[in-house]
Amino acid sequence: MEMRMPLKDYLGVIDNALKQVFDRKAVDPTKARRPLLRGIDRTMAQFKTGSSGTPTGWYRVKNGVVALTVKVASDTFEVNGEATNHLPADRFEEFLLSMRAAVEAGAFDKELADNGAGNAEVQIPKRAPGSISPEAAKLRGVKAAATRKANRENKNKAA
Repeated sequence: MEMRMPLKDYLGVIDNALKQVFDRKAVDPTKARRPLLRGIDRTMAQFKTGSSGTPTGWYRVKNGVVALTVKVASDTFEVNGEATNHLPADRFEEFLLSMRAAVEAGAFDKELADNGAGNAEVQIPKRAPGSISPEAAKLRGVKAAATRKANRENKNKAA
């Protein structure tokens, strides 16, 4: 014989605040990710050209530090609970690659469905102390070569 609980015992399950969730249009995660992925790709391309950012863009570089404000559909998308996050410029590309992988894996789907409200987190992989990224090493090499060339030219002019 099956025992059933009375209806009054189930009334605590009712949550009429769920009406907003019920009425909300279903979000296609793949489609919702596209603007964020395009923004990451655009930001990466701008950063690789040596741009220090634009006032209306995602980032600004100053004193070797990047101030990153992610925007999706002109709304600020909080990362790590903050509208603007700061990180070392020599780790920015790593961060963007890690963020891209997280977006593709669906780590931001809830925040995208909630229009950026939430506490999305992206971890930067740890490196050994004193080591630099391959991109930073390449940039140092290019700058060093330019300095050596300028020094040789100045030496030849003085002679």
